[in-house]
This record gives sequence, structure tokens and C-alpha cells, in this order.
Amino acid sequence: MYNSFNISMEFELHDVKFKYEDGNVYRWYEFKNIAHEWREIKIHFDTGYYNFSFSNKKKRYKIKIHRLIYWLHNQEWNLFDSSKDNCIDHINGNTRNNNIENLRVVTHQQNQWNRTRAKGYNWDKCSKKWKAQIQVNCIAKHIGLYENEEDARQAYLDAKEIYHII
Repeated sequence: MYNSFNISMEFELHDVKFKYEDGNVYRWYEFKNIAHEWREIKIHFDTGYYNFSFSNKKKRYKIKIHRLIYWLHNQEWNLFDSSKDNCIDHINGNTRNNNIENLRVVTHQQNQWNRTRAKGYNWDKCSKKWKAQIQVNCIAKHIGLYENEEDARQAYLDAKEIYHII
């Protein structure tokens, strides 16, 4: 399941009526010859996130469920602003955990900080040592050169504790 909290809310996106209830998203359908009804939409898990698609008479839209859930709880937040200053981060790094307690607004750079795999070190051919560095505000900060990979990795992780704080 893509979340586990109970909330029920009807809302409209681009002139299409939806309902969010008990972790499921429904769309309102109006038919000419049969009764109108709510139908559960299909949720897809691709590119690491749950999402759904819908279209109105003009355009097709794709919405990530974690962004929808955050918006349902914070209606002043702009669901459709996809700028680098308006990302929704999964605090524990688990993109399948869309509980509101696990979601927060961050910048694109901050969204990269809670990755668990260390990436801030590599083999430096010139010095024949392991080089550790960290990105801060799009600038690479040199941490140091190390004889073995484990020391370079640990140096990066130590620097991450200092520089990558949200």
C-alpha cells in the first residue's frame, strides 16, 4: 500500500473530481445513460514512485501520490510547482512510505542528501589514492586523500553529517 493513514477528502484537479479515502484515490464519472459513480483509479509504481494519470478534455496529467498526499494535508502548497525549490522528500528514504509524517518540502539538493549509498569518494589516478569530496551548494569541497577505500567512504559520511543537514 502506498500509505496507511485515514483521511477522506474530495477535491478537484484541472476540472476533474476526485476523492481520496482510506488510502485510495477515486475519480467521479458522469455517464449519459447510467448512474454516475466513483471509480478507483489505477495506481502505478514506476521510476521509484507511486503515481496515477488522468486527463480532462484538454490535456493528460501524471501526479505522484506522495505529492498529492502532501498537498491534501497542506492545501496552501502548490502541487503543480515542479521547480527545484519545491520537492517532496521521503524522510526515511523509502519512496513507498507515503505517510504524511514521512513527507516534507525540500530543495532538489536537499532531496539528495538522505541517500544511504555513499557517493562522495572515488579512485584518483593521479595521486593513486582514494579521494573524498562532498557537494555543497553545487560546489565540490575536497575532504582528503586516503590509502584505502573504507577511510575515504567514512570521511565522506562524516562530512555528510556536517554539511547535509535539513
